[in-house]
Amino acid sequence: MLKCATFALGLSILAVAAAPASAQTIGYADALGQLGSSCGADIAKLCKSEPLGGGRVRQCLLRNQASISPNCNASIAALSTLLAKRAAARAAVPRVCDADIKRVCAGIEPGDGNLMECFYKAKQNIGAACRQAVADAGYEVELGSSPGSGKINLSSGQLVSSLQNVESAPTTISAAQLRQLVSQSLADPARTNRVNRAPLFGQLDQLAQFTIAIQFDFNSANIRPDSFRAVGLMADALYHPYLQGYRFLVIGHTDAKGSREYNLKLSQQRADAIRAALIDPFGISPARIEAVGLGEEQLLNPAKPEAAENRRVQLINIGK
Repeated sequence: MLKCATFALGLSILAVAAAPASAQTIGYADALGQLGSSCGADIAKLCKSEPLGGGRVRQCLLRNQASISPNCNASIAALSTLLAKRAAARAAVPRVCDADIKRVCAGIEPGDGNLMECFYKAKQNIGAACRQAVADAGYEVELGSSPGSGKINLSSGQLVSSLQNVESAPTTISAAQLRQLVSQSLADPARTNRVNRAPLFGQLDQLAQFTIAIQFDFNSANIRPDSFRAVGLMADALYHPYLQGYRFLVIGHTDAKGSREYNLKLSQQRADAIRAALIDPFGISPARIEAVGLGEEQLLNPAKPEAAENRRVQLINIGK
């Protein structure tokens, strides 16, 4: 059985340029991190079986408001307000920014991911109301290091360079292809030995990425409260203007403890849990992210199949 509940989360091709402090709004990372910190004990007592995805942890806490701590209640209110404000602002951007769109981003169709990239590049030349709507929508939240997330050193140049690499050498693998490769791997007698097993897909671990720790409950796909901030950080990143038009695979991996079939199932459940949390409550379009579990078939350290670094989830940019 997979007994350790920590995954490493590889976020491929992410970097964020700093925006002026006056344009910043609180990020999902901060709001969700505060929820996890102040509500951890209440979640363990009242909502332990509820997943983060679908907003079910928040809904459970709201149902139990009379029984939870004042700090937890305050964090729920802050997150609820932020989610509503962001959703309203994202819906308002096309209307509020219509004149600016026509003036500085002519020819770019609404809904095209390049629209927000155009705004980001031209933000000093757009109206105050449009700038505020973009900021309220969370498109300019700055990412940085956070407790428990490891060091994150990102720059606009790194982001542009990474995305250029995606465009010049697009990822050709799909979720369906990876699932087929896993099925073939499990049926292949030559891959029974776990030590130094060849990678399922050699290019997968060669993509640019950074790592964040994600923790789950024991033998479960429930994301632990001390990892809520990391999930919020992912949502903030996926709303960055430079990433708006890109699609991603959320790929789950385990170590080689337990059966291969069990590990495959658990890795899929955990990848699904992260995808579900990004979609709801954070509003990332389901069309942009697909979850795939690879179990132990793509070990990061094949010489040590049970090593902790093999437990990870990758968020891989597969282009537009």
